[in-house]
Amino acid sequence: MRFIKRLATHPQNVDFPLQIHAPADWQSIESRKINQGSLWCTSIALPEVPEAHIIIPSFSCLEESYQYQWNVSRQSLSKSGARPGSGSVENLSTLAPIAPAGSTAHPIFVVTHDAPGALRGKIDCWHTESPLTKSRAHVLLWLPNSSTPPKQDLLAITVRPIDLADYQLPNADDSIRLPIPRAISQMQAEPGIAKRICSPTATAMAVGGRQALEHWPGAVEACLDPHTKAYGKWPLAIYWASQNTRIGSIEASIDWQAALTVLKKGSLVVCSIRFGKEDLPGAPIEQTSGHLVVLYGLEFEGEHGFALVMDPAAASADEVVRRYPLESFSDAWLSHRGGTYLFSTPPASASRPGETAT
Repeated sequence: MRFIKRLATHPQNVDFPLQIHAPADWQSIESRKINQGSLWCTSIALPEVPEAHIIIPSFSCLEESYQYQWNVSRQSLSKSGARPGSGSVENLSTLAPIAPAGSTAHPIFVVTHDAPGALRGKIDCWHTESPLTKSRAHVLLWLPNSSTPPKQDLLAITVRPIDLADYQLPNADDSIRLPIPRAISQMQAEPGIAKRICSPTATAMAVGGRQALEHWPGAVEACLDPHTKAYGKWPLAIYWASQNTRIGSIEASIDWQAALTVLKKGSLVVCSIRFGKEDLPGAPIEQTSGHLVVLYGLEFEGEHGFALVMDPAAASADEVVRRYPLESFSDAWLSHRGGTYLFSTPPASASRPGETAT
């Protein structure tokens, strides 16, 4: 199955290239643990999700230094035959809170938790281990500098099978090419982290445009996850982008449709890929269990399509621009989880992220 729901407090304030389905209904929460700012909660009802599916939650807003946490719960009947809604709420899984780099998560947030059963937390998403029914995804949001809900925000939940064997490929009518951003090789970083920072490097290129290299150190710092000590946690990249005035969403793609729509609005796309030994011809690495690249276009030569990509794993900045066979790239991206970073349209008054550096 496939499910997508996007919410925003004021949809007209968010220049996001994809459909926003409804306004977010933030509810104020009073707590003795809050001595500044404000605390808010909203939720999204989930459909019945079969086993072996991925659920990706995403949140982004333009408030300064915000923090948030996602969890999934469901209504449990108190006894057999009880009327709907009469039971207690069962917390199925809670992901780690997301907070600014170098800060401590507010004590209002709870520790990461998985109840035995249908759902398993996977750092930045959930996998279903058995069918999931009658559940809701909740986000708890702390705004340290505001007493009102966010004015520019985007919540999203996407669901798809963890693994896909079949998906629709684009055709020559979908060809598009954005000007490339400043190329950055993650291998330019100090050796201790160089092979671990594809996510912040790709995000810096996708968001930073001409100034990508200047933004890169900040992106790397922001993407260090204090819980796993890794740099590839998807929500941290989206958080960094939001603090650089770009609303973003992490979504589980099943095809090229959303990515092409975003590209046609002028925003670059970051794709999470994995592939076996030599399964992606022309890649600077033989194989990977997880890697992030920037998609800037799609082109065809006769019947043969090619994904136009900035691959931060290249040995130098001069080798970052790549062209991968369409089918091989699609397999690497869409066959497993389909993780994708999608961003709001670049401001007309600012340098487009796709502009070539001079």
